[in-house]
Formats: sequence, structure tokens, C-alpha cells
Amino acid sequence: MRKAAWIFISPLILGLVACGDSGNATTESTTDGTTQPATMGTTDTTTDDTATTTTGTDTTNPTTGPDTTTTSPTTTMTATTDDTTTDTTTTGGELTCEAYCGIYIDACVDFAEYDNMQACLDQCGQWPVGTPADTAGDTLGCRLYHVTVASTVDANEHCPHASPNGAGVCVDAAAPTCEEYCTEYFANCTNDLNLYNDEADCLDQCSHWYPGTTADTAGDTVGCRLYHAGVAETDDATHCPHAGPGGAGVCVIQ
Repeated sequence: MRKAAWIFISPLILGLVACGDSGNATTESTTDGTTQPATMGTTDTTTDDTATTTTGTDTTNPTTGPDTTTTSPTTTMTATTDDTTTDTTTTGGELTCEAYCGIYIDACVDFAEYDNMQACLDQCGQWPVGTPADTAGDTLGCRLYHVTVASTVDANEHCPHASPNGAGVCVDAAAPTCEEYCTEYFANCTNDLNLYNDEADCLDQCSHWYPGTTADTAGDTVGCRLYHAGVAETDDATHCPHAGPGGAGVCVIQ
């Protein structure tokens, strides 16, 4: 009877032992499962952090971008400033015959050196340009300076300086003179070839002409007339008309 009971109980004990092993296996499985996700989660998190860090490093690129953008505008502004400065320097003096004649016609009405605006422009075209800073010498710049002063301060003093003959101020120191011209003319152009009433008339008409240079052989200048008055010594019929007040198509505006 006891042996039969033992045989009956033994399977129960074995079953309980088996159940215990199954529970342990379940626990180990659960533990393994828990460990594996934790490890993978850590790996994922690390990977994500690394990716985030890498992305953060890439965001430094925009810093380079602004530097480039900043450089470009600076270059453009410099170029614009230079252009503005070149344009102001070039036009600030208004060194043109139009500017000179426009002021002269209005400011020097009592000094009738020109019949009209076009006559002024034509005469002005013979002069060396010079610079806006000129206050003496045979230049447009000198005449423009004095006519500008004449328009605001003293026309009686400055209009003669602004005239074609320069009145001893806007003239070259080595320029031919009316005294030289009239002396040569009366020596070589006599009788019907002499177109002046007398030497005083010659000096008066000559005082309105642009002196020019002693090298002139053409143009409405004292120098041109002096040249032809000189060579009239050998051919007065040809050269005295050129040396006269009208210039005979040679000593005239070209």
C-alpha cells in the first residue's frame, strides 16, 4: 500500500519540479528580453546622439555663409564710393566752354568780347583746357575761374582776365604781343595792303584777340597774324591779307 502511494506521489513531485524549472526559464527569458532591449536602446540613443552631434557640426556651415555675404557687400560699396568720387572730381569743376560762356554772357555784359554764344564757344575751343584750380596762365580753367569771380564780386577787374586776350593774367608769359604784331605789320604791309587806320587802331583791334603762340600759322590768334606779317616781307600780296584783322580764311577759327 505504501509502495503504491509512493508511486502515485512521485509523478506529482516530478511535475512540481518541472514547473519550477519552467518558471526559472521564464524568468531567464524575461531577464534576457529585458537586457536586450535596454542594450539596443542604449545603442540607438548613442547613435542618435552621434547623429545629432554630426548635424550640429554641419550647422557651422552657415557661419561661413555670412562671412562670404559680408565680404561681397563691402566690395560693392567700395566700388560705388570710388565711382562716385571719380564722377564728382570729373564734373565738379564744370570745365567746359559751355560753362564758361554761359557765365561770361551774363556776368560780363559790359565787356562785349563776343557777338553771341556761338562766337564765344568757337573762340573758347582754341584754348588749352588746364585745370579748375588755375588762376593764371593761358587756359580755360583760368578764364572760368575769373569769370566765376566776376559774376559775384568784381566784374570790372575779373571780366578782362576772363576775356580771350587774358588781360595779362590768363595768358602765357611767352605769348606774342600786340606791340610785336603791329610793328611787324606796318613794316611789311603798306599802302593798299594796310587795313588799319593807324597803329593805335591796330593795337585796339588786336587787344580783343586770343594771343595763342609764336608757332601759330593758322587760327584766330595774334601769333598767326604775327607769323604772316613777318613772312609778308618776301610775299606781301599773299601774307598781308592773312595778317590782317579779318585773317583772310587762314588766321581765323579753324
